[in-house]
Amino acid sequence: MKTTFFTSVLMFMSIGLFAQTSLTYTNNGLIAGDSNAFREIQFSDPGNAGSNQIWDFSQIQYTGKIPISTLQTAPVQKTDGVGDYNLSLIDNGNDYFMNSSVSQLEEWGYENKELKLTLKYSDPVVKMKYPFSFGEQFSDHFIGVAFYNETNTIDFFGDCIVAADAYGTLILPDQVIENALRVKSVKKGLQINMCGTTTVNIVKYMWYATGYRYPVLSISIVETRYNEGTPQITKTAFIYTEQLNEQPVILASNNPGKTDGQAKQVENSEVTVNLSPNPFSTNLTYDYFLTEQLPVSIELYDLSGKQYGWLINNQTLAVGLHRGELNASDFGLMPGTYFIRFTFDKQIVIRKIVKL
Repeated sequence: MKTTFFTSVLMFMSIGLFAQTSLTYTNNGLIAGDSNAFREIQFSDPGNAGSNQIWDFSQIQYTGKIPISTLQTAPVQKTDGVGDYNLSLIDNGNDYFMNSSVSQLEEWGYENKELKLTLKYSDPVVKMKYPFSFGEQFSDHFIGVAFYNETNTIDFFGDCIVAADAYGTLILPDQVIENALRVKSVKKGLQINMCGTTTVNIVKYMWYATGYRYPVLSISIVETRYNEGTPQITKTAFIYTEQLNEQPVILASNNPGKTDGQAKQVENSEVTVNLSPNPFSTNLTYDYFLTEQLPVSIELYDLSGKQYGWLINNQTLAVGLHRGELNASDFGLMPGTYFIRFTFDKQIVIRKIVKL
């Protein structure tokens, strides 16, 4: 009997989940009629959890595959035995039955006509709750039965944990997204049939940004094990920056778990930072011009997001040209790549530097 179906059952392509500061149904709920083309990329390490992270995906490689997911209103004649659902997500031949409401997003079932497989939850899995912000977490238990080839029944159950575990700067090939919010989901399931048992563990990371309804980046790690055999691990990653940005990019406060009503749009005419030389050997000079008095902070990070220290820590500086110097020996920098994060009131500028 085939056991690989359970992986696809659990691997629902999560879309439409998270806003930068707080996920809401109005800004991020699933919309019938949307068609989303996710560009597959080579797998990359998802990086660390926590606040003020820097995730550098500027060197990602595209595979050329562009899977498409489509959302449709549930048909009048719904699938028998499946609970109340109002949307269908069609993804790579799979049809997921979803119920989207102002308070949460649930998955009620699944169907693959080519594989002759139908799955029905007696206790659905909650994919997301609204609103949802950095530092929040919830868990949900699910139970269901799958019907394979119309004759075999397969019982399954498990747990799903969803957490907004990190926020920071997301560096992509064509843009830098400040205060991106990452959602981590861990889904563990057990499938039981007459041939044995299959365990599935799926860890998925999704990054969301202000103005984008759906995640701009997702990374998944799937591990399946049949009985006591050797686990099979599949790693995938997708990027989706081509979606229409519905709002101007707004830089929120340093804690995206809270809405900052004073946040302002970053424009090209605002503070510009110059670095020289870069790469550098011992000393790097930076300068910027302030058109108004502003609080300024300058921080140094490595690729993992570890903070090396402050060059300036929340000092209010006057209008005019300001120049400073980074001395590698002051921070014990070894040859490698680092980031300098400049904060000018609400504007944040990230620059990559290379120590030779």
